[in-house]
Amino acid sequence: MSAPAAVVEVIVLTHLQESLRTATDADIAAIALHWAALHGHVADTARHLIDEEREYRAALAHDLEAAHTALVASMCPSTYWTATNGSTR
Repeated sequence: MSAPAAVVEVIVLTHLQESLRTATDADIAAIALHWAALHGHVADTARHLIDEEREYRAALAHDLEAAHTALVASMCPSTYWTATNGSTR
C-alpha cells in the first residue's frame, strides 16, 4: 500500500469511528449496510469497528438495566418494614 493510500485509510476509518459514537441505531444499520457491500482491508476494518460499537452499546444497555434494577431495589422498603406495616417494634 502506498503512503497516500495509507493516509486515506486512516482518515476514512477515523472519520467512521468518530461518526459511530454519535450515530443512532438506525444510522449504524445504514452504515453497516454500506460497508457490507464493500470488499478489502478497509471494509473489513470498518465492519469490525461497527461490530465493536454495537457490542459497546449492548454492554452499556445491559449495565444501565442492571444499575436501574439495583437503584429500584435500594429504594424499596425492606421486607421487614413491609411485613410489619411500617412498625419499628
